[in-house]
Amino acid sequence: MTPFDTALRIHRREVDSVKVSISIEVERITTLEAQSRANAQREREERALAATLPVASDGWTARMKHEQVRIREAAHLAQARLGQLRAQAIEAYGTMRAIEGAAERYQDEADRTVAVAEQTGIDDIAAARFLLARRMPAKRTA
Repeated sequence: MTPFDTALRIHRREVDSVKVSISIEVERITTLEAQSRANAQREREERALAATLPVASDGWTARMKHEQVRIREAAHLAQARLGQLRAQAIEAYGTMRAIEGAAERYQDEADRTVAVAEQTGIDDIAAARFLLARRMPAKRTA
């Protein structure tokens, strides 16, 4: 446990949330592009059919053009949102990595402190044994 764990969990959730949002926007863009291609194909087919019939298709053509404009605008907005989400993901990931680095440094310092304390304890025990061993022969000769 470090003082950074809570912040790290929060930023990991934020990164995960942004990843999900990016996936949603990419799927939205893919769907809009598919709709645009399908509409363009349908428009070509309808124009070919309209050329063979004496019926006017101006209303339908205008509606299809309007639909294509709507799809292009929606795709443009989705692309802009995707750009924003990617920038947000970069920022959130950078912050998360910085917090991870701080947590690692904190843990390394804590481990070093424990190791120094253990070594100090071992040194104290060794010094006490050494002094005890030096006193023992002096007591025997007396």
